Amino acid sequence: MSLEKEEKTKPSKKVSKKVVIDRAIIMEDVSRAALEEHKIVSKLVEEDIDAEIDRLAEQFKEIASKEPQTMVDRFTKVMLFQEPDRMPIFAAINDHAAKVAGITFREMCTDPKKMLYAQIYAAVKYKLDVVMLFGDAYNFEAEALGAKMLFPEDSFPVILEPLIKKPSDLEKLEIPDFTKDGRGPYVLEGLKLYIKKLGGVALPFAAACAPWSMALQIRGYNNLIKDTRKNPEFAHRILDFCTDVIEAFVKTQQKALGDVMAFPALADAFACIPPTSPKLFYDYIIPHTQKAIKRLGMGMWAGGSPTIEIPGWEQIVEDILTKSGTVVATIGAAESDWMPPEKIKEISKRTGKPVMFGTRAGLISKGTPGEIENFVRRTIKVLGPGGGCILMGDQIPKDTPPENVHAFVNSIKKHGKYPISIE
Repeated sequence: MSLEKEEKTKPSKKVSKKVVIDRAIIMEDVSRAALEEHKIVSKLVEEDIDAEIDRLAEQFKEIASKEPQTMVDRFTKVMLFQEPDRMPIFAAINDHAAKVAGITFREMCTDPKKMLYAQIYAAVKYKLDVVMLFGDAYNFEAEALGAKMLFPEDSFPVILEPLIKKPSDLEKLEIPDFTKDGRGPYVLEGLKLYIKKLGGVALPFAAACAPWSMALQIRGYNNLIKDTRKNPEFAHRILDFCTDVIEAFVKTQQKALGDVMAFPALADAFACIPPTSPKLFYDYIIPHTQKAIKRLGMGMWAGGSPTIEIPGWEQIVEDILTKSGTVVATIGAAESDWMPPEKIKEISKRTGKPVMFGTRAGLISKGTPGEIENFVRRTIKVLGPGGGCILMGDQIPKDTPPENVHAFVNSIKKHGKYPISIE
């Protein structure tokens, strides 16, 4: 609070200007100390990054070795509608990992060693089942194509302007060489480090943007929506080009890992309804997602979910599972309780398709540990029996209190043991 504002509030107890100024100096010193502490952490990470990754990797392996089953075993059993020892813990921890590890999100998104360091740090801190290896899943392809980028210190990278401003611009674009273009080398080096450091406890994904989300990135939201109305043939051409780029990106990642299987995972948050519509979903998103997955083989698609209650939402969820070609679907829970897990379980069983059901980011970041545990307990009782469904941390926001993440993880370990109690 500034001196001027503090004087205007006229507190009941008179505060001298000297005291106010002293407080301001103290706060300035605290901010400076926090900045210096961050600089020290960053310096230590920079100087000792390899040793720190090795140390944390050994800790993670030790934690994993004490578990009755591996993450891969648990994940596989649930996907096959079988019951493992307990429900696997799967969380997209992204920028929160950078914060707890003491590095900026910009560092994590541009330095593969710091990305791995942050993700292992978070996995060890919270005793997660799996180390994730991506935070920015929506900009690699556009950047490799030549998009101008902004890298804020503590948020996702931003594309400054669309690459395709007019139809003729599409003809100028060529499929990138991801071994050298944009941050392709960052992704490939990160994957190789991930396998090298974590070996048998790694669960590598060849992550990429899905066609619809990539098209929005290189064409711009308003432009692409107009194209679907005024020039649908051109919209489909953009999506076909995006599919070609995505195929090249995923296969380059898989090739870099050699004999190690990297599961294709397509991120498609922009395909959710809204910002799209059921018509766009059926006319553009589903057909081009199906093409991409058919080319890539067995893979996961995270997108298309209704984020508000709309007529026919159950059919949309069923079509995500049956028409997209995805092996497993990620159904993100909206910031309300309108989507009952009972319906998701019913659709999953009826279609024979596994589902990862997301926990609301708002609950994890702003709820109390008790509220989080109650939600986890109630939801697992519905989703857990018979396998087929996983309750995941759909997104762990940056400023989530650590005690809330611990509550989420510990609640799954406590209430997710098989056989699931359904009293």
